[in-house]
Amino acid sequence: MQEFETVSKDYNYRKGLIILSISSLFFIVVGIIIASSLSLPGKIGAEQPQQAAVITHADYQLPVASDGHSPFVGVAANVKDAVVNISAESIKEGSSFHDFMPDDEFFRKYFGIPEDREGRTQKRRSQSLGSGFIISSDGFILTNNHVVQGADKITIRLSDASEYPAEVIGTDPETDLALLKIKPQGDLVAVKLGNSDEILVGDWAIAIGNPFPQLGLDRTVTVGVISAIGRQGLTFGGEEVSYQDYIQTDASINRGNSGGPLVNIRGEVIGINSAIASNTGGSVGIGFAIPINLAKPVIEALSTSGEVSRGWLGVQPQEITKDLAEALNLENAEGVLVGNIVPGSPAEEAGLKARDIITKFNSKKITGLHQFRFLVADAHPKDTVPVEIIRDGKTKKLEVTLGDRGKALVAIKPSGEKPEPDVKQEEPWLGIRVDTFTKEMADHYGWDYEPGVIIQELEPGSPAERQGLRETDVILEIDGNRVSDAKAFNRIIKGISNRDKAILLFVYSGGATRYVAIKPERG
Repeated sequence: MQEFETVSKDYNYRKGLIILSISSLFFIVVGIIIASSLSLPGKIGAEQPQQAAVITHADYQLPVASDGHSPFVGVAANVKDAVVNISAESIKEGSSFHDFMPDDEFFRKYFGIPEDREGRTQKRRSQSLGSGFIISSDGFILTNNHVVQGADKITIRLSDASEYPAEVIGTDPETDLALLKIKPQGDLVAVKLGNSDEILVGDWAIAIGNPFPQLGLDRTVTVGVISAIGRQGLTFGGEEVSYQDYIQTDASINRGNSGGPLVNIRGEVIGINSAIASNTGGSVGIGFAIPINLAKPVIEALSTSGEVSRGWLGVQPQEITKDLAEALNLENAEGVLVGNIVPGSPAEEAGLKARDIITKFNSKKITGLHQFRFLVADAHPKDTVPVEIIRDGKTKKLEVTLGDRGKALVAIKPSGEKPEPDVKQEEPWLGIRVDTFTKEMADHYGWDYEPGVIIQELEPGSPAERQGLRETDVILEIDGNRVSDAKAFNRIIKGISNRDKAILLFVYSGGATRYVAIKPERG
C-alpha cells in the first residue's frame, strides 16, 4: 500500500509538471502572436509621417505637388493665358454726379449700385472693364452680358498685351452671357470646359480675372472652395437674371473679375464669375458664378444662330407653400400653382386655368418653381408636350404646343418708346410728368402690378429730383389719396395746387415702397 501511494504521488507529480509545461508553452505562443500584431514604440514613430499624410481620392490631387509647389501653380499656368481683358465703350447719358466716382456699366451692375439719375443729364463716353476667357483656338470668347451690354466698341487684350477688336456673336440677357469673336493672327490658348454637375460643396474653386483693371492687376488668381450650389432668386444692381443656378464661392472676386473663369483643381472651367454680394463694393467672400453646364447650350445657340430660343408656356407660376397646399386641400406641396394665364398664350389655348396645379411637364415630375421654369425653357418652340395638372382635386392631362419665349416677351412688352399719355398733363408738377402705370409696363420691368402713375420725365434740379425721385418711379398715393391713373393724378394735384406745406407721396421705387415728402416751391 505504501509503495502504491508513493508511485501514485510520483505519477501525479510528473503529470502536473507536464500539464504546467504545456500550459506555459501555450501562453508563451499566444503572447508572441499578440505581441507581433502590436506596434512597438520604434515602429509607431516610423509610421507617423504616413498617418499624417492627406488621404486622397482618385479624382483629387495632393495639396503639395511632387516639385514642392501647390497644385494651383499648374492650374494657373494652364489657364491664365486664356483669360482676356475686355474694354467695352459706349455713348450714354449720365450726370455730373459721376464726375466724383467711378462710372461704368460694369461697376453699377456688378456691385449692386442703382443707376444714378441725380445731376444734369449729358451725353458722354462710358467704359466698362471686365474679363472673359477663350473657349476655342480660333478666337471665340465667353463673358457676361452685362460687361458688353450696349457697347459700340469692344476691345480684347490678350495675355501677350496684343489687342483685337471684338464682334458680338450674340448675347443672352436672361442668363447674363455673351459670346464674342476676334480674328487672331494664330491659334490661341483655349480653356477646357468641365462638368459643373459634378462639383460638390467643399471642392476647390480657383477664380482668375482682372480685378480693378485701372491698377493693372491682370490675371489675378484667387483660391477658395465651392460654398454652395443652386443659388437663385438673386438681384444685382436692381436687375434680376431670369435663369439662375449660381455657384457660390469664397474665392475672392472683385471689380473686373466679371466674365472670368472659375475653375476646378484640374484646371477645367466650371463657372463664369458674375457677381458678388457685398455692402462695401469689395469682396467679402460671397461670390457667384454661372455654372458652365448652364452656359454650354447658350454657347451652342449663340454660335450657330446668334440668339437663344426657349419654350414659352404663358403662365405665371407660383411656388406652393405648406399654407397654400393646406388652403387648396392638396396632399403635399409638390408641383407649381398657376397664378395667371397670359391671354392668347399656348397655356390658354391648351385649356390651362388659374389655380391649376401643374404636377408634370413633358413627362417630368415637378419638384419646384425653379425646376419648372428650366424645364419649360429647355423645351423647343413649337414642341408639343404633355402636361399633367390637378384641378378641383382631380388629375387631368393636357397637351401644349409651346411658343417662343423671346418673341412672346417682345409681343407683350412695350417697345423702348414711351407711350403717349392717355390724359394730357399741361405743366410739370414738382418737376415731374407722369403717365398711367399699366400691367404691360409692370411686366416690362418685372414688377408686381399695382395701379398708379409712372414718372416719365423729371426736371433736373426740381423739388422731386432733390428728394430722390427718379424716372420710372411709380406714385401710388398723394396725401393719402390713391392714384389709380393719370386722370386721378390730375384731379388730386389740382386740389392741392395752392399748397405750401410739404406733400406726402407713397412711391414704388427700385423694388420697394417708400414715403417721400416734397415741399412745393413758389416761383
